[in-house]
Order: sequence, then C-alpha cells, then structure tokens
Amino acid sequence: MAALIGRFRLPRSPIEHSVEARAFVFSAFAVAVLAIVLYGQDYVVPAVGVVAAVVGHAVSYRERTRRREFWRQAFLAALIFGALFYVIADSTLALFGGILPQANFAVLLVAITSFDLKTRRNCYSSLWISLAILYLAGVYAWDYQFAVLLALWLLYLVGFWTASHLKRMDAGIRVPPRAIAVTLTGAILGGLALFVATPQPAGVPVSPLVISLPNFTSFRGDMESPALPLVQLSGDSTGASSSVDLHYRGRLGDAPVMYVRTGAPAYWRGLVFDTYRNGVWTASNHFYRQTEPYLPPRLLPPAPPGNRGTFVQTFRVLRPMPAVINAAYPIESLYAPVSGLREDAYGTFHTPDQLRPGQTYSVVSYIPDLSPQSLRADEINTEFDDATGTYHDFGALSVAGRQLARTVAAGTTDEFDTVMAVTHYLQHNFTYTLDLPRVPSDRDPVDWFLFDVKTGYCEQFATAETLMLRSLGIPARLATGYATGDYDPVLNQAVVRERDAHAWVEVWFGSHGWVPVDPTPGVSPLAATQFPSHWAAGGIARLIPHLTVGAPAAALGSLGALGAIPLAIGIALAVVVAYAWLRRRRWTPKTKPQPGESELLRLYERLQRRLGRRRAPPETPLEYQQAMQSLMLDEVTHAVNEGVYGHRWPDARRVRELTERISSS
Repeated sequence: MAALIGRFRLPRSPIEHSVEARAFVFSAFAVAVLAIVLYGQDYVVPAVGVVAAVVGHAVSYRERTRRREFWRQAFLAALIFGALFYVIADSTLALFGGILPQANFAVLLVAITSFDLKTRRNCYSSLWISLAILYLAGVYAWDYQFAVLLALWLLYLVGFWTASHLKRMDAGIRVPPRAIAVTLTGAILGGLALFVATPQPAGVPVSPLVISLPNFTSFRGDMESPALPLVQLSGDSTGASSSVDLHYRGRLGDAPVMYVRTGAPAYWRGLVFDTYRNGVWTASNHFYRQTEPYLPPRLLPPAPPGNRGTFVQTFRVLRPMPAVINAAYPIESLYAPVSGLREDAYGTFHTPDQLRPGQTYSVVSYIPDLSPQSLRADEINTEFDDATGTYHDFGALSVAGRQLARTVAAGTTDEFDTVMAVTHYLQHNFTYTLDLPRVPSDRDPVDWFLFDVKTGYCEQFATAETLMLRSLGIPARLATGYATGDYDPVLNQAVVRERDAHAWVEVWFGSHGWVPVDPTPGVSPLAATQFPSHWAAGGIARLIPHLTVGAPAAALGSLGALGAIPLAIGIALAVVVAYAWLRRRRWTPKTKPQPGESELLRLYERLQRRLGRRRAPPETPLEYQQAMQSLMLDEVTHAVNEGVYGHRWPDARRVRELTERISSS
C-alpha cells in the first residue's frame, strides 16, 4: 500500500527563491484583477484583493524556508471558507451587491493563498487561478482591448518560468532584447495573417454554458408576464404587466440592456400575445409548466424539419430586466442560474424574480430551414388546432382593413406568397417612426395606422399584419422581445439596447410551426437566423460549451480576435522547433550510436534523477559536476566528456561496471 501511495504522490516542489518570479506571479494576478475592474465594473473586492496579495507575497517570500505552522494553515483555511460563504451569500441573496461573485471569490482565494506561496508549485497554482479570473472577465469583455490583457498575462507566465529556472541555475535574468522583439513581432504578424485567412469553422454545441451561480429565489403565486421596455410600465414593483397597448409607447434610449455572445445574430424572442381588443394585446392562455433551471434537449421539442444546425447564445444582463428568458427560438436546451423555470403556453420561459445586472444565462437554439422554397411547400393550417378560434379572430379589424387585406393578397396561390404579399405591402407603403402622436381616442389604432397617418412603430406594423393575415384565414400572433442589436461579426457578440425592443409577427406554417415574419421597413421579411458570412472568428459562444476531441481548429477560430494570440504562440513554437531541427540536420553528423553510448547516457540521466536536480541546458557536464559536488558523478562525467568531445565512448562492459558501483554506493 505504501508503494502504491508513493507512486501517485506528487514529487516535492522546490522552494521558489526568485524575487523576479514572484513579481511575475503577482503581476499576472494584477492583470486579471484589472480585467475584472474594467469589464465587470467591480471595484471593492478587487482593490482589497490586490492590497492583501502585496502583503501576502512579502510574507511568503520572507518565510519561504520556514516550516508551515498548523495554526496559520487552519486560519487560512477558515478564511477560504469565509470567502466561499461570501460567494454563496452574494450569488443567492445579493448581500454584497451580487456583482461577479464567482470572480470575487477567485480574487479572494488568490489573496488568501498568497500568504503561503513557498514552493514553485504554489506559484503555478496562483497563476492558474488568476487565469480563471481572466477567463471570467473574458466572458464579459466586449472589445478588442481584452487581447492586450491576455497577452500581458501570457508574458508574465513566460517571465515566471524564465526567472524561476534562471534562479535555480544561479544566473541573472538576461535575454537578448532584439531577438525577443523580432520573434514576438513576427509571431504576432503571422498569427494575424493566419487569423484573417482562416475560414469560419462550424462548432457543434452539446449544452449551454454555465456562468452565473444559482439564485435560489422561488416563484411566488401565479406567473405574470413582465413588462417590456416598449410597453407602458404598470402593475407591481417588478413591473409586471399582461398587455401591449398600442395607444402608448414609452421613450427608448440608447442605454445597453444586455450583451449577447453568439455565433449568429437573431431576434431575441420574449413574450407572445394572441388576443387583440380595443388597441390592446393580451395573452389568453395562462397555462404553464414548472421545469428545472437546466433543460436538456430530451425535455424540449425535437429539432424542426430540415434543421440546419444549432448555435449558443450567452446573455449577460446589464440592468434590472423582467423575469423572462429572451432567446432565439426554437430552443434546443437552456440553463439559467435560478432555482427553477416556468414555461408558458407560448414556449417562453420565466424566472422567479427579475434578472439582476451581472447575471448570465445561456441557450442553445436550432436554426430551422426557413427558405422560401421550404415554406412555400407547406400546407395552410396543417396540424393546427385552434379550438377557441383565437388565432383566426380578426374581429377588431375594420371592414376597410379586411378589404385591404384581400386586395393585397389577390393573385397569391399559397400561404407563403400571401404572407409575403402583406409583408411587402406594409414595408414599402408605410413609414417607420418613433415620433408618433397619441392615437385619437375615437379611432382604432390599426385603422388610424392603415388609412390615416401611414406611419408607426413596430407594434403597429406587426398588429396590422397579424389581423390582416387572420382575416385571410392564416393563423398569426404578436411576438415581442429584442432585435439583434449592434452585432460585431468578428467578436461574435451583440450589444442590445433599449431602442432594440421590438415586436414582430409569428405565422403558423404546417411543417415548421410558428415562423417569425417582420413587416417593419428596412429589415428582412423573414426573421430567420443565419450564420454571418465572414472570415475567422467563428463564434466564441459556440466554443465555450465544450471542446470535443478533434475540434482544435474550431477552438482557435472561435476565439474571434483573440484567436491571433494562440496562433501567434503556435507559429513561434513551430519556427523554433523547425530551426532547431534544421540546425541539427545541418551540423550533426549522420553516424550510428557507438557501442556503450546509449547505455552511458541512460546511466547519466539516472544519476541526475538520483541527485535530485537535472543538468540545466546552459550547463556543461563539467559545470554540473562542480555544482553538485558528488563523487559518484566524477567518473561518469569524465566518460561523458570523452564520448561527446573526443568520440571515445566506453564499451558496454565498462558502463556496466560504473552502474554496479553507483548502485552499491
């Protein structure tokens, strides 16, 4: 048993005596904390963590050769458990503001353990935790400048490795600056060139990404539809509402409401309404089912016919938002950091409480085939059960509106052409504007829009098309949520603002289900999700959920602009290896190993392991012998020097004699 335990026990790590190496470890942590400050907008815990880490590194270096005391270890362990309590309390109850609790826990962990960084392995552990902090900041990073912080962290990692090894050889830190500058510049330029020339890979996600820690708030009473920015706020303190009133639209600003990291832009669908009366949309079906916070594909409807793939969206909330999951539909799987979810009758998922700033959730969505050819082949009303007549109810549309719908659709022979005829009519004969006066009290909003002002905002366009399609026998309803936002195809992310709050139409097609259609001028009539056609940066949102075997190319391409960094490192390593190989082929004579050569070199390696330190690359065998002061090493070193420099390798019998003497000593 002792032998078995010894086999799996990690070897002892040497004490880290290099001040420079420890400085690099702290600098890497400081860069990660700076990323949290810049992108997480969190300040208190990062500041406390940096100050504590400074003191901790000083204490660790001063006491690096002392034996660890039990009570100090117990105290540090208690502090770590306190930090764990902090992250649980902050993520569930937001006692400390609820901002990046997981990142703050990692910052506190590095600060606490910095008081016990004695060995080289301890320093590496601190570096890996700081990398995790940098990763959490990267989830919230929405610009190219984050690449600078990542490059700095990698530089500090290399600096630590270099300083640590040079200290072990009692050598100063001296590097050729010109060679280093040329290598870095060439590697970065080569990485950028390869990044631009690499086509977008197609990753296949299997599950959503888990970022935020769970919020254990439970549902209280019945589920209510939360108000959207385009709806007049009313109801309780959470802004709950159950209607969209076309008589009113609030002013929408440019303030961001959420970030969406995704490989493909889409409409972020939220609430759906099916009943229209007197200018107000409501939801008639109040059924819901309780679900777990993580819904795998087996608990959701199957992929639509002709599905073209899946893609992942990671949403980060920037301001208090209604308790609804906005996402691209149809959904394959999703995860939200809450105690549970409720799915309403329209397929929308609700959370127990408002979404708070800093919370993230992720969704995997299908990409259905919504091509004109596919939709044109559908049969009208196939497999659609409208027992209540809700989706064919056009009673609120005036006689003039019904006549207009028939005129617009005249000559069409199938459902798709009818839908497109109405959509194109609204897009090309009406004007979109947010500067619209209130609807006169004696006018119906739809009639006023169609025959009087002929201008309006998205809710009026969508309402007019929904009622016109219903009057033609086509099931339709109103969907609300957010448009794509400001999408960056290189960083694979969208900034969704208040003004992106949007409404569109969902039309029933027999084989496809509910298909989004947008009559708003200036946008595509079919709001179909498609991967953007661009080079490189194939979607970090599709990379994060998993890295399957055989997907390294997808991983590199999915890093977006940051993909230049690993590519640059790979190019630099390839150049170094190729250069070393060419030099070896050019200058090393092609001779077979002489008798005794391999045996002697194996004995020399074995002896180095026995002495506890290997010969460093810059050391000659003689310098290594003088440094180690070992009698066992003298004769072996002499034999190695004779073989390497004089080409007089000992025979196998002499090597066996040396081996026996060393083994018996």
